Amino acid sequence: MTVFGDYAESRADRAADQSGEEEQAGAIGLGLSAIAYALLDVAAAIRENTEARE
Repeated sequence: MTVFGDYAESRADRAADQSGEEEQAGAIGLGLSAIAYALLDVAAAIRENTEARE
């Protein structure tokens, strides 16, 4: 897992810890940032795989 994967996991954990109506917006933001970091992790893996094949 790359640094992006670690960030994604951290953000997802923080979002899961949120509760209550006021915290929903924060949880949504953390969840979206977790998705963004996970996508960056996937992009890094694809890039590494492509470079290894060349």
